[in-house]
Amino acid sequence: MGRTDRRDAIALDKACEFYRQLVADGSTSDVHKLANSLKTVNMALEAAEKGELELTIQLWQKIRQALFDNLLTGFPSHIVAITADGRVLSEKEALPDDCLLELYPEGLRRADDSFTARYRDLHPHTRGLLDRVWRERGPSLRREDFALAGAAAAAAGCEGGVCAMRPNSFVLGADVLTAEAQNGRQKAYREYWRLYWQSYCSSHAREKQYLVRQMASLEAVWGNLNY
Repeated sequence: MGRTDRRDAIALDKACEFYRQLVADGSTSDVHKLANSLKTVNMALEAAEKGELELTIQLWQKIRQALFDNLLTGFPSHIVAITADGRVLSEKEALPDDCLLELYPEGLRRADDSFTARYRDLHPHTRGLLDRVWRERGPSLRREDFALAGAAAAAAGCEGGVCAMRPNSFVLGADVLTAEAQNGRQKAYREYWRLYWQSYCSSHAREKQYLVRQMASLEAVWGNLNY
C-alpha cells in the first residue's frame, strides 16, 4: 500500500460515510475532508489492485470518480492536461480522451495535495462540462464556470438531446460498500496487531523496519489501529 502524509487522515469506512452524505446533500463545502477521502480511496484501490486488500474494485472506482468530480467542479483549482506522449496541452486545445489530468485545488498546501485522472474516466456529464470550461476559460477552474457550463448545456438540450445523469445521483452498491469497509477495518485491526507483536519479538533491525512499514501501510487506509 502507498504511503503519504496522513495528518487529518480519513479511514476508508469514514470515507465511505462521507461519500454517502455527499450523495444525500448533493455537494460539500469541506474541501479538506473531500481531498482526504479521495486520497484514502486512491490508496485503497491501489492496494486492492495489488491483491493486498479485498474490495469490489468497480464500485470503489465509482466512488473515486464521484469524489474527483466534486473536487474538480466544486472548488477553485488549476488543472494541467498531459497527452499520452507527454506534451502539456496549451489553453483551449481540445482534450483528447487519453490525456491525463493533474488537478491542483486551491487552499491545499501539502506535497500530496494533487490528484490525477484520465479524461476518459470522468463521468460523461463532468467530461462534457470540463470540455466546455477548458475551451472557454483555460486551466484555471471555478465553481461558477461549471455552473454556467451546466446551464448552457441544459439550454442547448444537452448533447444530441440526451442529458447524462449527473454524478452523485445515488449510492452504487451501498450495502456492499458498507460491508467491505466495516469488514476491512476488522481484518486490518487483526493484521496490525499480528505485525505489532511480530515486530516486538523480532531481534532483526531490518525485519522490524519492514514490519513497521507494513503497519504504517495499514493505517494509511484504515486510520489509527493502535487501540
